[in-house]
Amino acid sequence: MKSLSEILNQQEYCSDNDEMIKSLFKKEYIKKKATIFRSGDYNTKHYVISSGLLRMYVINTSGKEFNVLFAKENQLIGDLGSPLPTKFYLDAIEESIVYSIESSNLEKLTGLLNSNSEKTVFSQLTRSYIFLQNRLISILTQTAEENFISFQELNPDLIQRLPQYHIASYLGVSAEFLSKIIAKTVKK
Repeated sequence: MKSLSEILNQQEYCSDNDEMIKSLFKKEYIKKKATIFRSGDYNTKHYVISSGLLRMYVINTSGKEFNVLFAKENQLIGDLGSPLPTKFYLDAIEESIVYSIESSNLEKLTGLLNSNSEKTVFSQLTRSYIFLQNRLISILTQTAEENFISFQELNPDLIQRLPQYHIASYLGVSAEFLSKIIAKTVKK
């Protein structure tokens, strides 16, 4: 298990500010299947995952869940639209240890980072933005089978950690159809 200091060290911040940076975060233990926030909540936190696995999803008017993102160790997840009411749900798929930071403290954190760290944080945000753009494009232009193969190539560890119904929801297909896709890809 990684400490907050180790997680934040990966962001290459100025070590003179370690204690100040640590004070901006709160360590939280989240039980498996716990809901962290729901659609309509005024959630203002973002989460750095130390251990475990979280999922962000939406529910349509028919009550069907659609997984939007998964976050595993050393990744950041939260609703960038905060402090407005969120449109998302955030749940723990596994027992998780996270370090939360309030949206209001993100600006303080940015002020404590040195220029190299700012580039690193900007780079991570850019990668997240590019990931979301690519995900949208793949949903619109690729088949479910192509999206599964891409997901499998990019996240081989998540294939083992996630129940198939979560992967199916992420791909926008039924669990039964995902089983057919998996069987077809195994034969290839």
